Amino acid sequence: MRVQACRLSRVLALGAMTLGSVAAFAQDVAYTAEPSTAKLLGGGILQLIIAIIQLCIALAIAAFAINKGLSLLTNLLNRTGKNLDIWQEIRNKNVAVALIGAAVVISYCNVIGSGIGSIANVLNAIARQSLWTSVTGLIAAFINLFVAIAVASFAITVVFRVMDKLTNKMDEVAELKANNIAVGAIYGGLIIGVSFLIAAGVSSIGMGVNAVLDAIVSMF
Repeated sequence: MRVQACRLSRVLALGAMTLGSVAAFAQDVAYTAEPSTAKLLGGGILQLIIAIIQLCIALAIAAFAINKGLSLLTNLLNRTGKNLDIWQEIRNKNVAVALIGAAVVISYCNVIGSGIGSIANVLNAIARQSLWTSVTGLIAAFINLFVAIAVASFAITVVFRVMDKLTNKMDEVAELKANNIAVGAIYGGLIIGVSFLIAAGVSSIGMGVNAVLDAIVSMF
């Protein structure tokens, strides 16, 4: 997991540097006095570069989200010392475990997707903004993405903690092992539902960071 986190950090760092260069290039495309055909060609190339960078970042984060999400689920299910092998249960056609596993992956992707969405919004407007506005927007977007990655686990952990309090007379792990689909479905629904609330909060943080950075830049 540490190796994957290091790889993800490298991808994000490379993406940030590349996007910074793209932001500078976008200003040249937007403000240079070239013929309209050349400007259209430059804009098309710029959009293609941006799309490729977004795809690479999204793929790297997707792989990280799947592995991190299932690893967290394993730790939460086995926190009481009971061994539950997720993949073995899935091979045994345990629908309850499959439901909660799928919900965890969807939750991770939903929360982290809000961070990627903020990057996409900045990139889509990069040619219409000043260089400093684009740079501060990218910085805020990447901060938003890191926050999303950090709090994605929180959304899932909250559900398990709350359910522990509500169902203290029920052994959830035993129910999941017994393929109790109702337990898997309610856990899965709660995990996905909470992820939407967390994702909305992450988006608000990104807008706040962007506003602070814009205010700082305007002071100079």
